[in-house]
Amino acid sequence: MPDGIATAPITMNEPILSDWSAQKVADFGTVPLRLNHNLHHHPLFADETLIQLIETVDRADYQVNTMGVTTHDIASRRQGEIRGLPGREVLEAVKNGHIWILLLHPQKRDPRYRDLLERIYAEFAHTIPGFEPYKLNMGILISSPNVQVYYHCDVPGQMLWQIQGSKRIYIYPNREPFIDQVALERITLEEATEFGLPYQPSFDQHAAVYDLQPGQMLHWPLNAPHRIVNADCVNVSFATEYFTPSIRRLFYVNYANGVLRRRQGWSQLSQRTNGLSYWAKLGVAAA
Repeated sequence: MPDGIATAPITMNEPILSDWSAQKVADFGTVPLRLNHNLHHHPLFADETLIQLIETVDRADYQVNTMGVTTHDIASRRQGEIRGLPGREVLEAVKNGHIWILLLHPQKRDPRYRDLLERIYAEFAHTIPGFEPYKLNMGILISSPNVQVYYHCDVPGQMLWQIQGSKRIYIYPNREPFIDQVALERITLEEATEFGLPYQPSFDQHAAVYDLQPGQMLHWPLNAPHRIVNADCVNVSFATEYFTPSIRRLFYVNYANGVLRRRQGWSQLSQRTNGLSYWAKLGVAAA
């Protein structure tokens, strides 16, 4: 454990999520799903705890970005760093600037975040029949008023938990033209970042739009493109990600399809995750 981070255990014994229904259980993974939670009261996300985390994080374990706030211009994104700055100064810079900070996998630095992450997904696994999450990860986002997270998609399953402030989230269908198979293959192969998707303003008329407030979380279908716009206030949230056996199978298929498309010139490639073609592609991905 790094110096400067308190290690006393934190206990909040009540359930994290409070408004499950039979319909929400049935909808999980197929449509965007908003639920209420109590983690906006959790001391792990209080300013003092975040200050300690900022001051002890290694350079490889965070990202700092700025970007245009009035247009959707990927070229305007710039990287920065917070090395050596007091945590309070970092939070003040967020308050007065146009930046977002992503603290990567805090569960590897502080076991309290690991325990919370495992507890979150244990609760989901208990509630959702057949849900078997693993390879769990977390990232804490601290962001300025009005900043954006541009149109992108993620390979693992995703959830976003709002702690402080509010933001608007646009969730787009996980099909063409919003995301195409070749683009997903390139992201899976890490030939492109998750922001390597073309965005058109006309896509917005097909988006499900949510205003997320403290004490709310949002889950959306796998690989669904999304973008985020902060309200005129500082935001603190955290994202969690996971794999399941079915997500892992699709990962292998997309990975193998990308290899076959580039090395063999194949173009008609199925995304099926069963049958003989799947096992052949699993071998390609493993090789």
